[in-house]
Amino acid sequence: MAEPQPAPPAQDPDSEPPVILITRVGSWIGAEAAVHFLKRGCIVIGVGSHPERITPLTSALAKLPCSSASRFIACVGPLTSTDVQDEAIAHIKRHGRLTAFVHNVGAFEPRGAGDSQPIEQWEALQLALLESLPMMHRVRALLRRCKSRVVHVASDDESQAGLPPHVALVAIKTAVNMLTAELALVEPTVTSLAVHPGVRLPFATHSSAHPPSTDQLRPAGQLIADLALNADKSMSGQYFMYSEPDFLKPTQS
Repeated sequence: MAEPQPAPPAQDPDSEPPVILITRVGSWIGAEAAVHFLKRGCIVIGVGSHPERITPLTSALAKLPCSSASRFIACVGPLTSTDVQDEAIAHIKRHGRLTAFVHNVGAFEPRGAGDSQPIEQWEALQLALLESLPMMHRVRALLRRCKSRVVHVASDDESQAGLPPHVALVAIKTAVNMLTAELALVEPTVTSLAVHPGVRLPFATHSSAHPPSTDQLRPAGQLIADLALNADKSMSGQYFMYSEPDFLKPTQS
């Protein structure tokens, strides 16, 4: 009779590199966040719809001076595709526990407005706001089990849908705030946070009579990585603001 083999030692979850899922990684804010995560030794699983953006991004990220534990894994295809969702979830399970989900609700990859009418542009924006929800629901059980953090990201990207930026941003921020509040309410083990472009200094209090200037805000990728890796559970349901890159800032006339 063969002797029973000893069970392999359980791996300490804290010794594994953090696993981060980023949707719309081909957008400027998704790519910037990926850089910050990789520099901190994370495994980044990035989902994007456009191969012409994901391929050069993958090559660029591979050249970053990162630790040996860092790794970028691209899943290319529509967020609504069950095959893409299955691929992302398989990578998560293969590499450990899901530390954080960077849910880019408003960071759109260019669609090209062309000569579309305002109603068509609005419908395109609504579709873009909804198309990432199936992915979030697919990983919801993992988020709950791993007590993960979710960073819902709003981005004022002038390329989106062809609508005036302020119109698009209002819709995006509303969607992000609703998602953040809903997840914070119904998933008590998940830390749900919102990130917007703006002028409020995160992690600090200030007088409303003397709000901080935009040069006091951290870049988007840095803020997202800080929240995704370090936010306390007591912060769930809150929103924070980042400094936009120069190409999105209004030009002086």
